[in-house]
Amino acid sequence: MSTNEQHNLSRRGFFKAAATATVATAAGGALAACAPAGGSGSSDGGTTANKAQLAFGAAAAPIEPVGPPATWDEEADVIVVGSGGGGITGSVRLVDAGMKVIMLEKNEKTGGTTSYGGMFVNFGGHRLANEVEWAYPSYPYDPNEVVAYVNDLQQMTVDPELLYAMAVEGPQCIDWMADALEVPWAPASKGPAGMKSLYWEGQITAKNSIEIMHFPFEMMTETAKQHGVDIRTSTEALALVVDNGTVVGIKAKTADGEKFFRGTKGVLLTAGGFEMNRAMLSKYAPTCLRGVVNVATPPYNDGACIRMGLGVNADLSGYNSVACFDGSVEWEPYDECATAMNAHVNKDGNQAVRQPWLLINRMGQRVPYLSTAGTSYPFMNTDPDSMVTALTDQGAVEMSQPGGRTYVCFDSKYEDLVNENYFGQSVCRVGKVIPDDDPLIDRVPEWQRDWRNAFQIMVDAGAVKKCDTLEELEEALGLRTGVLTQAVKDWNAACAAGEDSVPTYKYDPAWLIPIEEPPYYGAKIGGNRFATKCGLRVNKHMQVIDTEGAVIDGLYAGWHTAGGSNGENNIAGKPFNGIYGDVGLSFVGGYMAAGAIIEAR
Repeated sequence: MSTNEQHNLSRRGFFKAAATATVATAAGGALAACAPAGGSGSSDGGTTANKAQLAFGAAAAPIEPVGPPATWDEEADVIVVGSGGGGITGSVRLVDAGMKVIMLEKNEKTGGTTSYGGMFVNFGGHRLANEVEWAYPSYPYDPNEVVAYVNDLQQMTVDPELLYAMAVEGPQCIDWMADALEVPWAPASKGPAGMKSLYWEGQITAKNSIEIMHFPFEMMTETAKQHGVDIRTSTEALALVVDNGTVVGIKAKTADGEKFFRGTKGVLLTAGGFEMNRAMLSKYAPTCLRGVVNVATPPYNDGACIRMGLGVNADLSGYNSVACFDGSVEWEPYDECATAMNAHVNKDGNQAVRQPWLLINRMGQRVPYLSTAGTSYPFMNTDPDSMVTALTDQGAVEMSQPGGRTYVCFDSKYEDLVNENYFGQSVCRVGKVIPDDDPLIDRVPEWQRDWRNAFQIMVDAGAVKKCDTLEELEEALGLRTGVLTQAVKDWNAACAAGEDSVPTYKYDPAWLIPIEEPPYYGAKIGGNRFATKCGLRVNKHMQVIDTEGAVIDGLYAGWHTAGGSNGENNIAGKPFNGIYGDVGLSFVGGYMAAGAIIEAR
């Protein structure tokens, strides 16, 4: 701490407690499984294993606040941390209300994780939905029905007051974004059912849905600048600044060194969750860590803002909840004490494994496949918007198998079947070959224009195993002798009979494609994580709440720094059956927090 910093950290003595907790966490329970016990001591204070444990714990420990400096470097009404969906909506709404806002973004570009998503899930209540008289679960739109529907799905683990506020303000956010940010909303598909998911009009074509959010975010960033938002990229928030129990600013690292940014009306944390922090996942989402094999977004979110909140005694909500999709390929195993995740954003390469091939667990049992076409028996309905429900539920199925892994196997016939979408899957499970005349082709890197290129990258990396015999594939996947070969034998017998032999997980007879033409392909698959849903507990005004149930003055959070949007122990997130999905949550959270700050001034 520099000499100009003055400690005045008196709020209920929790800052002293936080310092103690930091040490305790680093040596405590969450670390027990990260490294082997035993070993002799050394002159430098510990074994290599102990050092690894300490480093693992430190990566999840609270970040202590600092006191205010003698002189602030810069001042605004509100300091916003993070430039994703929440940062954009929150900052613009605040500026349009006459406030000065400084937005801090640690990366060189704005957008964060939100820029890698592609949809705004909604239940209606906005102008576009009202024009076609659509709402979910029924029209006219009723926030109380949304609360009842969502909370029932989430086993009553979502704060009903927060959920109601989301149901009221979410549609307002959609309309406000259309007006203030000039977002050209369009339904994901024709007809009222397609209203459930909104996209940017002109950012997607029939074959092109790659990186569709990057360009809208460039547009929104320019709009934010025009409105007067002061955006500081390459500026990393390091700690909250607290004075007499009130959060009053941010200590940050800039290209010119450390600076103190004062927020006279508050600090809004909206910099995402902890998708890339294995230590935090181990502590706050252990089931998810076990079953997730990859991260679907770039390595931005390390949970720093959540750790800052923990440093001021913030409570957490949404334990063991994440947003995941299916069919992610295990690229490499992790050392137990590795603190960071590796992101392999290779979405189109994954399409080859996300088909109704033979799916088994390490015991050799068949694993169900939930179709995005809404036709798989007996789990799916025929609602065309069952697409994302299938993706998330399939992710949960794959993550909950023994060892947190599912094994997929297919043969050399895969290419034509995927290319032609033989299995009739939708959007996220379609192998994209973008034609030269696609109006958006210039926005797509050349290697991404054909899904086969991305798939070959996985084969070359050894993430997808390619073998001449089933016995070799069995060994390459690490399965016991006979597990895969017997499963393939049973599968081929069902294919010959034209009827699935598994009584509970029956495939459509048209999907029974024998595995008989080498080379053979296989992979370990599991969840593909997009966002964590565990974060700082907030009330309906997006104010952060401490462990005693009190508001932490001056501190606000938006999703996914805030938690609780999808309840507790939600292994895959179920965007369509939660509220607003993940991209939508980001926008709505910033919008709601800004509204609360405006009302409180």
